[in-house]
Amino acid sequence: MSLSTFSVFYYGFEIENDSKYINFDEGGDELTAEVEVGSYTPTDAASALEAALNAAGEAGYTVTFNRNSRSFTIEAESNFDLLINSGSTAASAFGVFGFTGSDLSGADEYTGSSAGSAYFPQFILQDYISTEDFQNLVSPSVNKAADGRVEVIRFGTEKFMQANFKFITNLTTDGRVIKNNSSGVEDARLFLRYSTQIKPFEFMEDVDTRSTFQSFILESTPDFRDGTGYKLRELYDKNLPGIFETGPLVFRLLEV
Repeated sequence: MSLSTFSVFYYGFEIENDSKYINFDEGGDELTAEVEVGSYTPTDAASALEAALNAAGEAGYTVTFNRNSRSFTIEAESNFDLLINSGSTAASAFGVFGFTGSDLSGADEYTGSSAGSAYFPQFILQDYISTEDFQNLVSPSVNKAADGRVEVIRFGTEKFMQANFKFITNLTTDGRVIKNNSSGVEDARLFLRYSTQIKPFEFMEDVDTRSTFQSFILESTPDFRDGTGYKLRELYDKNLPGIFETGPLVFRLLEV
C-alpha cells in the first residue's frame, strides 16, 4: 500500500568526543556539562542534554524539542547563562543543539535555531507497511506436549516498517504529486548514508502531524541484508532518466 500523506525523517543528532561539552554559568564559577557521546534521535538528544546539565548544575534544567521548528529549548528554575562563545572548554556541543553565536545571559529559558537534519521524501511513500502489520517474535521456541498442547516461549516482539522512496529527483516537477527539490537526489543520499551506519532517526508518517512519530534504525535494503549499504536505481526502464527509487527499505522500530 501507499500512504495518503507526505512524510518526514529527522536525523543527524550526534555527540562526538570533539562536540560533547556545554559551558554555562549559574552566577558563580563556570560550569561544564558533558553530554554522553552517541548518535541520538532528537527526543533522546534532549534527554541526554537535560541529564548532563542537571549533573553539572543545580538550577533544575528541562530540555524540550520543538518538532515543528526542530529547535531545542533549555529552561531552568532560575536565571543562567549559556557560554556559547566565551566558554573555556573546547569540543563544544552547542552547535549540535542549534546554539551558535554570542553568549546568552539574563534569562531562565533559551531556544536555539533549527538543529540536526530533515529528509522530506518527494513522493508519498510506496510499498508501505506499518509497524502494526510487520512484526516478528524474538527468539521464539515452540514446545509441543504429548497431549497436543503447544507453548511458545519468546523474548519480546520486533516491529518493523517498510517503505519505498520513489521519484527522487533534482528535476523540476509539478510540485504537487512530486515535490520540487533541486537537491532531491543529494538529500536522499545524505539520509541513506546516515541510516546505513545503523544510526537512529525519527519518522513522522504525516508531515503535518509531527507530534506523532516513531524511532527507527535501518534493518535492510534490497541489496544489503544487514542495512549497511544502499543502491539508488535510476528509472530508465520507465523512460524516466534522472529519477530514482530506493526499492523497499525495512526499518526496525526502537521501542521507548
